[in-house]
Amino acid sequence: MSSRPPAPPASAWRVLAVALTLILVLVLAAGLWAHWRSLSDDDAARLGARATVASVRTGLHPDPSVLPDAVLADQEAAFGPAATPSQARHLEARGTGAPPSSLADAAAWLEDVARTSPNGELAATAASVAASWWAAEPPPTGADPTARRTEESEAGSGAGSPATSDGSAGERDGDGPVSGAASKVPTEDGDGGDTDDDAASSCEPAQLAAVTALDRARFTAEAAAARIPADAAQRGTMDAVTDTLDATLREPAVTPMLSCDPAPVAGGHVLPAGFAEDPARAVGGTLREASAALVSAVGASSPEDREWLLTGLRETAGAAQQLDPEHPVTALPGRE
Repeated sequence: MSSRPPAPPASAWRVLAVALTLILVLVLAAGLWAHWRSLSDDDAARLGARATVASVRTGLHPDPSVLPDAVLADQEAAFGPAATPSQARHLEARGTGAPPSSLADAAAWLEDVARTSPNGELAATAASVAASWWAAEPPPTGADPTARRTEESEAGSGAGSPATSDGSAGERDGDGPVSGAASKVPTEDGDGGDTDDDAASSCEPAQLAAVTALDRARFTAEAAAARIPADAAQRGTMDAVTDTLDATLREPAVTPMLSCDPAPVAGGHVLPAGFAEDPARAVGGTLREASAALVSAVGASSPEDREWLLTGLRETAGAAQQLDPEHPVTALPGRE
């Protein structure tokens, strides 16, 4: 008898060959799909935002004492992985446009992504990075970043400035647990006002939280303005901040929320710690908290509801840094 082992059946070799062929076909198909598949609008927006951050890092070179490269690196990473060769080709075919000419230009591009993207996560990240850049980019010499909204507020000043129920939040002195009363931001309860159904549709929790944060910042700014002498340089800035927040709380998109239950401006605000020692810095802190709340609201809102959120974010981010310049500019406010 032969000691040689029997040869495996020929059918087993055929099965193995067929399996290997199928694996090869699948790998080739996956490669071709990755090579030729179209670039989605969502991926294009994400990669465009990432490229904008990269352009700021390599082309604009912001002041590292204000916006260090480590912060920019975190912002770039927040937009996910870099484009694959296939995605890069599709982006080039779409046209990438000119790189940003300034940090403000780059922030405006990200603001547009935050306004229009149907992806809430991407919108919130873009809004967060834009807020960081609005804080880092100083206003032009002699310009007041709140001037535009102050003019709007004065134009509609016939309704009066919202204040606490005692007529002036600024009359409340002290620090720490000092409670504010409800703001007199006008509600639309009269004829022609919003219906209960309209109000209910506007009661999105993240947006209500943003309105509450804005109202607390306005309350703190009014209290600070009462402590700062009328002829002091900071008084004009504080009055402008108060007027800006007042105008934001009167936005047509915000008015229906004032009828929500619980009301987002019901009062009970507490002056922040350190208010007695440095009122301006305390206001800056509440504005920074409002910015974070606005970023969260952007991510939770549909594109058509984001306009007022981004307007408020642009203004609170810049004013917060003006009033509290020693606070470092963070990479992703509201997302960290």
